[in-house]
Amino acid sequence: MDSAVALVRSYLKLNGFFVITDYPIIEAIGHNGVRSVTDLDILAVRFPGAGRLIPRGQHGEMIGTVDPELGVSSDHVEFIIGEVKQGAAHLNRGAHDPGVIRAALARFGSCSHDQTKEVVEDLLANGRGVTPSGHHVRMLIFASYVENNPGHGVHVITLGHMRHFVTEYLREHWHILHETQFSDPAMNFLMMLEKANRHSSRHSHRHP
Repeated sequence: MDSAVALVRSYLKLNGFFVITDYPIIEAIGHNGVRSVTDLDILAVRFPGAGRLIPRGQHGEMIGTVDPELGVSSDHVEFIIGEVKQGAAHLNRGAHDPGVIRAALARFGSCSHDQTKEVVEDLLANGRGVTPSGHHVRMLIFASYVENNPGHGVHVITLGHMRHFVTEYLREHWHILHETQFSDPAMNFLMMLEKANRHSSRHSHRHP
């Protein structure tokens, strides 16, 4: 998995999203042929109130807060169709293809194929839409920096911002998370860096 995609996945998971990465879009051609059109870097869904619960007896502690930069609704299901760029923010050609957007909506399953036309038009025109079920859908770009306006009302979140968010999350909840083994490669890497920084800091205090 691309390292930038891994970081985005970790960031979204900490914000309560279920995430699929590198989702392939296949198009039928001719009578029996198919071809690969594109891969969608990120498909993510979040339900209201989602978070990390640390059980404590019959109760528990919710840790972490949703990053305001995401603009997540507190009372609606949120879908994200996301592209990840290690350079400047821009949309791939597939993101302008109504068929690709319809395929993404079909994967979420929020509305039938016959109901997607207006949602697709809104996404292509404004970067956001609402399904007949009331679920919010947005197109986001996760990139190193913004050079030109990517258009379509698409919101951009930088990789640097996400790295900072994840690092601060780990530091704030280190007393809970320091023994946790993450299968997520980006989280494991950032955990390793935080452990190294803490060890280095203790060592420097002992040996001025």
